Amino acid sequence: MNRPWMPLYVGDYLGDTGHLTTAQHGAYLLLMMHYWRKGELPDDNRQLAKITKLPLRTWCEYRATLQDFFYEGWKHKRIDAELEKMMRVSAKRAIAGQKGGIGSALARMKLENRAQGRSAPARAIAAQTFGEAAPDADHSHPHKNPCSDESVSAERSGPQARAEKPAIAVSAELAAYVARRTT
Repeated sequence: MNRPWMPLYVGDYLGDTGHLTTAQHGAYLLLMMHYWRKGELPDDNRQLAKITKLPLRTWCEYRATLQDFFYEGWKHKRIDAELEKMMRVSAKRAIAGQKGGIGSALARMKLENRAQGRSAPARAIAAQTFGEAAPDADHSHPHKNPCSDESVSAERSGPQARAEKPAIAVSAELAAYVARRTT
């Protein structure tokens, strides 16, 4: 997993590391950064010396001091907690993104269904007439704004274009989600 940044609680860090030398600070920070990126540290002096960019002899001198910041070998309590928190947040965001995507898909499906279910109103030119209307005449009409985007696009595309649009494939997960939301 890509972890481009790491939280560092400066007050806590400085409070716990006031006894370290400058070189030990550097080594400890490099160990923490490696741990953050990889999720673990090796239990091998040569590899740890490479991670800290120290000569092996210097690493061996610093090892006991730096080991005190870790438990059960080379595990780090604070970083483990932060990694777990990051994974929870990442999972929540992934779920929210999926729900948002499903919501967008539902909205698109509704628009497509409406567009496919309606026929474009025929344009008529009415002549001015005088007299009474037939008692059984149907005077209902859709109350649409003739200048709306939907009316204009329907005029441009015609009934054939709407009929040719492919249906949207729906996965079983999406169908179940839709069923839960509509009932």
